[in-house]
Amino acid sequence: MKPKFSLNLGKPFGIRVSVHWTFSLLIVWIVFISLNRGLEFNQILMHLFFVLTLFACVVLHEFGHSLTAIKLGGKVQSITLLPIGGIANITEMPEDPKDEFWVSAAGPLVNVVIAGLLWLYLSLTPAPSFDEIEYGTITAGNFPILLMTANLFIVAFNLIPAFPLDGGRLFRSILSMNMSRLKATRIAKDIGQVFAFLFIFAGLFFNPFLVIIGFFVLLGAKAEYEMMTYKEILDNYTVGDLVKTDYEVLDENKTLAEAAEKLTHIYNRGFVVTSGGEYAGLLTKNDLIKGLNTHGKEGIVKDVMSRDIEPYSPGMKLFDAYKNMHKNRQDIVPVMDSREFKGIIDLESINEFFLIKKALK
Repeated sequence: MKPKFSLNLGKPFGIRVSVHWTFSLLIVWIVFISLNRGLEFNQILMHLFFVLTLFACVVLHEFGHSLTAIKLGGKVQSITLLPIGGIANITEMPEDPKDEFWVSAAGPLVNVVIAGLLWLYLSLTPAPSFDEIEYGTITAGNFPILLMTANLFIVAFNLIPAFPLDGGRLFRSILSMNMSRLKATRIAKDIGQVFAFLFIFAGLFFNPFLVIIGFFVLLGAKAEYEMMTYKEILDNYTVGDLVKTDYEVLDENKTLAEAAEKLTHIYNRGFVVTSGGEYAGLLTKNDLIKGLNTHGKEGIVKDVMSRDIEPYSPGMKLFDAYKNMHKNRQDIVPVMDSREFKGIIDLESINEFFLIKKALK
């Protein structure tokens, strides 16, 4: 799913690269700080060019992760640039701890290579020494040295063991070689949250971006651990174990008023829509609300129902179904076996099932 309010930059290697709208806030902030310092127009342009070049290095960093993940059997959907850096949406991470280690290490290694190439360039061309550099303003003379330093900083920062940063993932992968992945994730999460509070505290006094990074680490670690907990339990079951056959049926020629009236008297996320007694699609609550707003009460179910929801097979792992429904923001999905309609599966039931199994465990 394409992030909202983002600028698409293309799909190199089949991976969508986009810039989130909040990236513009970073540009505005740099211009504001530069104006306050009394910099001239050309100097401001140089500062912006440096930031854009640095973020090009960040994109290469994320491609390091992404292409390594694909090489080792993972799947990557997109790379998104944010003011605090880049995020590779690796939808399927290789589960072997050694593979995860290399996927996590690949990003910082890209920055090491970039820094090495810049060092080689500087060693072959006349350039000022570190003692002679003016760090307050970026110029054509100090640009390569500052870019090399920035790449080395990216390496150092990413190796901090603050899960889900690269260093935290490296730490988790090493732990996973000697214990369960869930336990390793819990330990990495707890350590990562300690660093998150340190980032937030430091950001209040030094740099507001550290506050943002701290909250990203805090929330990201918590979300990933919860997802791992779901995987630990739901991977033992299939969609067929939770398929519902006591669903509410609605004929495609019914009016939206009739559907709304029926929905007010039942506890349900939507209807199975039939045509001539055969499965034709689903009518979710969202479909019904949008249809009423667009067509009014006299609108017909078949004009607003969802026909293109990809069905799940009974043998599909329950965790994969849960993950896909979350990603696609689906409440209910049809279940079919060789084109034969078997029932539906809904996200609320999966959550309830998880909570029960977790409590029993």
